[in-house]
Amino acid sequence: MDCTCVDSAIDQLSRLLKRPSLTLLMKQEIRTLLLDLRFLKMFFSCLAKCKAAEEDATLHHLRSSLLMNAEAMMEETGQDLYDAGYFASIGIDVKDWNLVAAKLQEKVEHLKPEIRKTCILLVDCSLEPKTSNSDGILEFMDSILINLKDLVSAHDGIVVPVKVQTEALQEKLRFSRNFLDFMEKWCGRQQQDKLEAFSTVLRDWAKNAACLSLLYWMDDLDENMAAQINTMLHNMLKKIMPYSPKVMDMYLELLKACTSSKADESVMGGIVTSFLDILLENVLVAVKDHAEVLQEGLVLLITFIMDPPEEFGRKSRTVIFTKIYAVIREVTFFICSLCSDKMNDDTSRERNALLPDLLKKIKEVEAEVRELNGKKPSSWHFDFPVTDAIGFIDFLLGSLNKILKYKAKFIPFAKHKIVAIRHELLFLRPFLEDIMELQNGSVEVKDLWTRIINVAYLAEHVVNSCATIDTPIWSDIICLSDVTEEIKHIQAEVMKIKQNQISSKRNPSIQKSYSFGRPRASISSTDEVVGLVEDAKAVLDKLTRGSMKPNIVSIAGMPGVGKTTVAMKVCNDPSVQCYFIKRAWCFVSQVYRRRDLLLDILRSVIGIDQVAISKKDDDEIANQLRQSLKGRKYLIVMDDVWNLEAWDAVKYSLPDDSNGSRILFTSRNHKLAEMSGLPFHVHPLKELSSDKSWDLLQKKVFHSDGCPPKFSDIGEKIARNCKGLPLVIAVVAGLLEIKKNDIHWWKQIEKNSNSRISTEGCMDILELSYNYLPDTLKACFLYFAAFRQGEVIAVRKLMLLWIAEGLLQPEKRSLEAVAKESFLELIDRSLVIVTSRSSKGGIKACRVHDLLHYFCREKAKEESFLHVVERTEVSQCFSSPIRFDQYRLCLFSEWETLIKSKPSSPNVSSLLLFADTKESTHNSVASQIFQSFKLLKVLNLESINLDCPFPEEIVLIVHLRYLAIRGNIMTVPSSMSNLWNLETFVLQGSYDFVQLPDTICKMKSLKHVFVSERAVVSLGDMELEESSHINNVETFSSLSLDQRTDSWMLLRRFPKLRKLRCVFIESENYTGKGIQFPLLALLKDLE
Repeated sequence: MDCTCVDSAIDQLSRLLKRPSLTLLMKQEIRTLLLDLRFLKMFFSCLAKCKAAEEDATLHHLRSSLLMNAEAMMEETGQDLYDAGYFASIGIDVKDWNLVAAKLQEKVEHLKPEIRKTCILLVDCSLEPKTSNSDGILEFMDSILINLKDLVSAHDGIVVPVKVQTEALQEKLRFSRNFLDFMEKWCGRQQQDKLEAFSTVLRDWAKNAACLSLLYWMDDLDENMAAQINTMLHNMLKKIMPYSPKVMDMYLELLKACTSSKADESVMGGIVTSFLDILLENVLVAVKDHAEVLQEGLVLLITFIMDPPEEFGRKSRTVIFTKIYAVIREVTFFICSLCSDKMNDDTSRERNALLPDLLKKIKEVEAEVRELNGKKPSSWHFDFPVTDAIGFIDFLLGSLNKILKYKAKFIPFAKHKIVAIRHELLFLRPFLEDIMELQNGSVEVKDLWTRIINVAYLAEHVVNSCATIDTPIWSDIICLSDVTEEIKHIQAEVMKIKQNQISSKRNPSIQKSYSFGRPRASISSTDEVVGLVEDAKAVLDKLTRGSMKPNIVSIAGMPGVGKTTVAMKVCNDPSVQCYFIKRAWCFVSQVYRRRDLLLDILRSVIGIDQVAISKKDDDEIANQLRQSLKGRKYLIVMDDVWNLEAWDAVKYSLPDDSNGSRILFTSRNHKLAEMSGLPFHVHPLKELSSDKSWDLLQKKVFHSDGCPPKFSDIGEKIARNCKGLPLVIAVVAGLLEIKKNDIHWWKQIEKNSNSRISTEGCMDILELSYNYLPDTLKACFLYFAAFRQGEVIAVRKLMLLWIAEGLLQPEKRSLEAVAKESFLELIDRSLVIVTSRSSKGGIKACRVHDLLHYFCREKAKEESFLHVVERTEVSQCFSSPIRFDQYRLCLFSEWETLIKSKPSSPNVSSLLLFADTKESTHNSVASQIFQSFKLLKVLNLESINLDCPFPEEIVLIVHLRYLAIRGNIMTVPSSMSNLWNLETFVLQGSYDFVQLPDTICKMKSLKHVFVSERAVVSLGDMELEESSHINNVETFSSLSLDQRTDSWMLLRRFPKLRKLRCVFIESENYTGKGIQFPLLALLKDLE
């Protein structure tokens, strides 16, 4: 029978199943009918391929009878099914469905007895291939796999033995199908005879598997039936699985003949690993503890002969290949012999006696392959971050768990090695705190601690490289083994030190950092300005009085004296906000660009379209700013001005309308305003007196409670040590608050502050404050080095970056809760400044003082935490490509300059690009960047406008946890689901909407989606079931919803949403009355 009529029925039922108004009973009936029709289609497909069905009289008779009955069945019920599918496609419910379903079900049941007879006869018949390639057999095997999966799903009460056998059959079918597909692609032409011989055997086996699955489908799935089929299954598997020397030879010859592509290494690894899993599954008891060594050795050797080094000479290749292949053959045939039905106790002992010699031979050829590898991983000798090493190891253990749980198929050949690395690190973990605290007392322990840090980062690099870097599988296995051995050596050293030192008294000079969790005072919305009130009044007076001509008011003083605090206090004053129509703030510093200053001011004055502004040059931006300020009274604050050139860069954009406009400088240079060419006033900001310093310190530590008398004397000494600098006072107050009621703690701080604070600055006290931070907070604080000096940072973005970087661990709470706690702790310690709040009082944005930012940059560099590359460094590297060997990389550059430098790194884990471009960047250019950084966890491209479709190269960076991208992107490809580890996705588009694929529902790690325009999510063909729900998504902005009936289906796919920003669109096809708001009640966790 032509399968077309069955296909048509399947199509109509599938269309009907998508209707949203179906009852549960009707859905179940449709799924049952679909299962029956797919099995029916598979049966007739199998029958059509069998030559004996025409030559054997009995088979011929059964075939003719079945064809006639099936055609009559489809003719009788086809129109009813067609009507049902048609009505469903136009949105009309089906009437009399029960009659349609019952009639078709009855007809199918009537066919089953003759199908059973035919299947039993077909087992001994051969299939005749109609083509020389494997397309037909692959499609046939796919249909068997789909049907078996659906069959098990449809029978909830299936007995365990039957379920086990069905899953075993699926596993063998899938392996055989993938093996043939891979060999069809990568075996050379001279091996076609071997491949065709294997295909012939596989066709017959697939036909028998189909017959077996048909028997499963027709009979009651009970234990009696399982016992009968068990024998059939056992005999079938012996014919195609590598359980005999004859079949083993077929597999090995094809594996040896295969020449794989680099792009298919993961597939090759899966094929070889599955082959060995099946080979070893029946002999695990016999080989006992040696199974892992056998499997690892065979994977290494087989993949080596499939993918040898390119520089390998022909003569050398022949010699080593002969030796390796001989060992592979000897070992695999030995394993086959253990599967023999003729084994007895004597022969078992004889063969087991051969095992030590085989293991020795594997080790010998492994050693030769290792010599050919020639080098350790590229990251072996690099300086990895030393900040919060224990936190990183905890993060790594979590990542390894996630890989093993969700994505082990990425690197199937390495699964047991990843398990081994995880096991060794878990064993080492309880001793790490002791080793860390002992390192300052011993050079030996310090060196060991460095090795621990390096091997942890190296383990991450090697594991992640297995899925992304173009290195041979056998080389990956060697690198994984090297890491495992290094961890074992470290374990031995740790145990030795533990026995000799850990039980003894620890080094008393070690200062333990203090973890957070102490009571937190409420955070004030404005900073304390004790001692600066009069200064603020004086500056405000100069801004709002005097000449109508533009004037410059300059707040001048040494670093940390409070210049920026006074400027912010003045700018936030209600009288200033009323007096000046336009207000803007730009941060200058020593390193600046005219373009950045102009954009900062323009952004404050009118807001800007990032995409449109990227196409303008500096003069066009300057003219736009001038026009925006023309005729308006403005206040422009230029914070931290070092020289007159910064003023010259913007002054021609500031019109002189004689309306009382002002420019406010903060600077260390008292004479800068005098050289500006405009009327000026300099307000010198002096250090606080001892009394005012103590007054400020008290308020910072005790707030409105007042200082207990017993702390007054020691507190005044500490205040005097701060040299009248408000920044130092704030930082010291943050230290005192850790244990503000402990007099011994105050004495310790007084002693340290007295010895550290010099007259030349406050870097030493910042160092002291940093040293007292918990390790986790140290990493969070240093991350501010990734931003521009003076930049106002969105708190939500900051915390999501912390999480993606692995700087925080759950600690029985959500990572978001830990991030918030960490952020508030940094504010408590006066290391972070709050710059804006939400209407509910939550903190929206923050910044760090310029001295603290400088400290972060220097400390991040010292601890290899983050490498910042400024524009000048990039522009000096035109002649040759730049290679970066750091773990985290922050690049500031003109985009065109960056492209010419061709940056790359196999080791960079985080890439934050601040590469402004005057024109949009095309796909071919952007691809150069994406292809060069394959191990990224964080990729921030928000400052680059990509004038191209969503770059496909990004979806190959499979370890991404945070992705932010901007540009003329209208559609995100379905391949985005490859980013299995992605947690945060940010897209700033330039169109009215962005189409997100239905495959987003497969991204089980995704938690936060931010799309600047409307995000239209396709429902696709996915049925509304648990597998299509994204249970982790908590934030979605901006989701497009309309009045169509499928909006509720879309919302049901995000059951855990806590924060939702949606755009409600009226549908053109909507015919109802009024506006029907989406059923948000579906979202139980919505805040």
